[in-house]
Amino acid sequence: MTETGKLTRRTAELLLSALIIARATAYMFSKLLLQSMGKFTLLGIRSAIAFILLAVVCFPRLRKADRKDALFGMALGASFFIVMCFELAGLKSTSSVSVSFEENTAVVLVPLLLAVLRRKMPDRHTIQIMLLCGLGIFLLNFRPEGFEFNIGDFFGMMAAFSYALTIILTARIGAKGDPIRIGIFQVGTMAVLSLIAAFIFENPALPSGGTEWSYMLYLAIVCSAFGFTLQPFAQSGTTAERAGVICALNPVTAAILGALFLNETLTIKGIAGAVLILTCIIRKE
Repeated sequence: MTETGKLTRRTAELLLSALIIARATAYMFSKLLLQSMGKFTLLGIRSAIAFILLAVVCFPRLRKADRKDALFGMALGASFFIVMCFELAGLKSTSSVSVSFEENTAVVLVPLLLAVLRRKMPDRHTIQIMLLCGLGIFLLNFRPEGFEFNIGDFFGMMAAFSYALTIILTARIGAKGDPIRIGIFQVGTMAVLSLIAAFIFENPALPSGGTEWSYMLYLAIVCSAFGFTLQPFAQSGTTAERAGVICALNPVTAAILGALFLNETLTIKGIAGAVLILTCIIRKE
């Protein structure tokens, strides 16, 4: 850390890398839980456990929260809630590998959306990267019997768009208040919105058995309490563009886990598409 208590860029990016890898494991555990739970119920229970844990552990710090921390946290929580809804909907209909690569094209969308927000045309490099990424998505969803872009892939791309907006929002407001308190309010907001949606659209039920509870606790503690809460803190020490590059670790990790534990495979064209998307993510700057 620096003398002012802020993270150095190197420390921030190392922490963000660890967060991205940890959150990448969520694709696998979420897909397993979605076999017996609704997406809102899963996200609601996961976020509620994480919020309670964070509120207890960080209570002295949370007591100092002001209106700005709460409002910023609620804004990020609502934004991440939308991202997670699309992500979980995608996982119900297609492979975790496809969703992870599609969702993380968000980092390619970031400079495009920034150009729109700044009312400035994207440069030639950004346009080229977007076209190559589109080709990668086409190859990723190409099957021997032809191109297949199902509803799960649509949700994966909607997750990418909403995640790109969230990356920009996090960069803009994550450093304007206390990042940890903002992160706690963010998780709490996700819990409230998810549980409301669960009671409206689903029949909520707790996980059954030790295995499902172990998956849920992992998602709550490692992916939500650790992952979501510390992201504003980590991102406060780097830029939105750099954060986007680091997100390339997410689909790589998800693809490895999907192949090892979910028996998910890619065709040769799919592998080529995944490599092309990953190259676009890494080289987008």
